[in-house]
Amino acid sequence: MQTKQSAINSNVRATIIAAFGVLLMVLAVSETAQAQADQPTPLVFQAAGPDAASIQSAVDAFRAVLGGNNLNHPGPLQKGRREINWDGGNTNILDTTAPVNPFLVFLNTRGSQFKTPGLGLSQAPPSGGPQGGLAVLFANPTYASTFRTFSASRLFTPVGSNITEASFSIPGTNGNAPATVRGFGAVFTDVDQPDGSGPGVRRASTRIQYFDRNGGLIFTSFVPSSPRRWKPVLRRDQV
Repeated sequence: MQTKQSAINSNVRATIIAAFGVLLMVLAVSETAQAQADQPTPLVFQAAGPDAASIQSAVDAFRAVLGGNNLNHPGPLQKGRREINWDGGNTNILDTTAPVNPFLVFLNTRGSQFKTPGLGLSQAPPSGGPQGGLAVLFANPTYASTFRTFSASRLFTPVGSNITEASFSIPGTNGNAPATVRGFGAVFTDVDQPDGSGPGVRRASTRIQYFDRNGGLIFTSFVPSSPRRWKPVLRRDQV
């Protein structure tokens, strides 16, 4: 799965870009092994809003369809979900990690591997901490107030690119047994460019693409933006 800034690439792969936007997709269990030609119909959950609470119901509905949280239990498992929070379960962690590529922290425990065409991937709070968070990582002080976490206290971001690729393996195999997944979802912060084109409308900033195990595109969609975060910019010839 591939994501664009916010971005992700998976086996079911996705593209992410980093108000809040969330896009989550589920396939029926029997459909995860089908070829692209079968055109499985995804169940899509999406929402956008000015704060984490405004998208929580969409996240909860997605979780309910997949089932209980399997945490770090080895697979394969026939039902349930796995979640990644970028704090390792400790909201007091404010470290900014150096960009690494590929990102393998959750490879064995959650069966997920992340790559980027850029420098690497990092975990960082919007501001604060020993390394100064996103504001220092990207040398942009406005990032300290522009970005917010969905769950405290860190975000996950590509560095040197706006693309993140996610691929999956069976948890407990250290990435040696590739796996497909029934669904994938991601929450993005600062998604403020809506989908569309034409006078006064900019193209969407954030997109996710899902691929099957053979690299065939299953589904693609722009992540919804929060309209309260966006104002159209008009050129002189559009006035």
